[in-house]
Amino acid sequence: MVTIYLTDEEYQVLVDLLDNEWYRLDYMQCDDDGNFYDDDYPDDAKRANVIQKILTTH
Repeated sequence: MVTIYLTDEEYQVLVDLLDNEWYRLDYMQCDDDGNFYDDDYPDDAKRANVIQKILTTH
């Protein structure tokens, strides 16, 4: 785990960037555990799962 100390402005910039990327990846389907997957684009699925984890835990 990594801890990063950010100002409110820095945090908001990162959240906005993640939101924009999230909308690009929102086409993927979820499995029964709520994880995104796409056999044709596995890197996009990994990225979507990381973004989802970050946005839902902070």
